[in-house]
Amino acid sequence: MHIRYVSAIALAVVAALALAPQALAVDINDIGFVDQSAIGSLPAFASAQTQFQQFRDSTARDFQNAIRGKSQADQQRIYGEFNQKLAAKQHELFDPLLNRAQTAIALVAAQKSLGVVVDKQIVIFGGQDITKDVLSTIGQSGVIVPPVNTPPPSEVGYVDQTQIDQLPKAKAAAQTFQQARQQLGQQMQQQMAGKSQADQAAIVAQFNAKLKDEQKKDIQPLNDQIEKAVSDVARKHKLLLVIDQADRVYGGTDVTADVLASPSLK
Repeated sequence: MHIRYVSAIALAVVAALALAPQALAVDINDIGFVDQSAIGSLPAFASAQTQFQQFRDSTARDFQNAIRGKSQADQQRIYGEFNQKLAAKQHELFDPLLNRAQTAIALVAAQKSLGVVVDKQIVIFGGQDITKDVLSTIGQSGVIVPPVNTPPPSEVGYVDQTQIDQLPKAKAAAQTFQQARQQLGQQMQQQMAGKSQADQAAIVAQFNAKLKDEQKKDIQPLNDQIEKAVSDVARKHKLLLVIDQADRVYGGTDVTADVLASPSLK
């Protein structure tokens, strides 16, 4: 079970507000954003998606034929082999497109002297929208030449939250919450048997309330610890913002190692 912690995003606001407004107004100019969904909608990506879907459907049929009459151990082995085929095909179709898009983003960012580019979906206000420039660059014929210089140091940090998920205390919290959720779900199903629609709706509401309380008990303490760790690191590096790596497109300062080493998460 993957839990996407919101603490890093919450901290981004805290870290920004901790700075003087004048400094924020100046420094925010080197932050760009791009609509990655627009890139994914380009004809080349749509064509690759269609090809992959066709390959996946064909592979699924082959898989069903291959496991027919096989032992469970053989089925597991075949399943692994077919997953490897799917992964290889996915890389074959999408890696060249993604690499071209990434190079285009890097080139446009360098031309505009941007220290970091983030996904549009996390932007509410501010930043430079470079989507049109990126789409135009991707659409050019020939090879896209990457910028010579690496992105300048950025006051926007990012954390790979998937690595936080792998911490022992994060795994333990997720497991505890998952077990509680399953238990509450079983209780709900038992209570709903033979009940009227109105009673069932009330039981579902009770289930959601209990689940929220369980999440607060199991997950919130860890989120608080993560927020403190990220906050401490942000202050140490004098960062304006800290975001999830999944929302970072280009540039930024990777503070994952510092967050993982924080005493708050030990």
